[in-house]
Amino acid sequence: MTQELSGVTIVIFIAAGVLTILLLFIFAKRQIMRFALRSRRGPHIPIGHDAKKSLKKEIERRIEVIPRIQYEPQLISDPRYILTPGGQAPPHYYRLKAVDDVKTLETEITRYDNCLKRHPSENLRAYLLTTLATPLNGSGQRLIHQFCDLYEHARHDPTEFGDEEYQVYTRLFLKLMDAARLLKSYPSSRKSSPSRTPIKKSVETKRNILEPRMRPPEEQILTGSRPNTLTVMTLDNSETSV
Repeated sequence: MTQELSGVTIVIFIAAGVLTILLLFIFAKRQIMRFALRSRRGPHIPIGHDAKKSLKKEIERRIEVIPRIQYEPQLISDPRYILTPGGQAPPHYYRLKAVDDVKTLETEITRYDNCLKRHPSENLRAYLLTTLATPLNGSGQRLIHQFCDLYEHARHDPTEFGDEEYQVYTRLFLKLMDAARLLKSYPSSRKSSPSRTPIKKSVETKRNILEPRMRPPEEQILTGSRPNTLTVMTLDNSETSV
């Protein structure tokens, strides 16, 4: 009887040990999956679970493109939705107008050349220094830096940006607008940025370099080794051999 109880006890202990190990394995696996999902930048559900492999890759490619999509819309389409009759302008109104003024300046610059259009990811300071360098004649860098500093203040700085700051910003904005209107008088300024108008190397130069290599030597030309006379044998049946 004691031997039977000891055997049953051993089986119970073995089963309990196996069950404990199985539970620990399941718990560890769930924790690993939970940490993996937290650290992953993307959806927490399988994408294209039963779809084809090509379709699944296309879905994942389009999802990965989303963070690179950038767009700068017009913030104030109609001031009546923000300004109340007889009321005071809200604090963010001048910030919105300052950001919209930059889009107006870009529109004026691209009016004469669409190649000067600025991508939302491109730095505004570098863009203005490149496009307006010629009409400002190199003396307007300080003007551009002041304008960009106020623009960054209006867009990113949490300190106050009210009517007084916006009036200073507007004076600089009007000066840059006058410089942008002068772009039509400086056709060379449209190609001042190498990133927008890459200079193409002359194809003729490469062709002239490669042509001597492709030409055969003069002593190998057939006309130089061609015989002066050709002997034709006459047969008895008035036919000539070919």
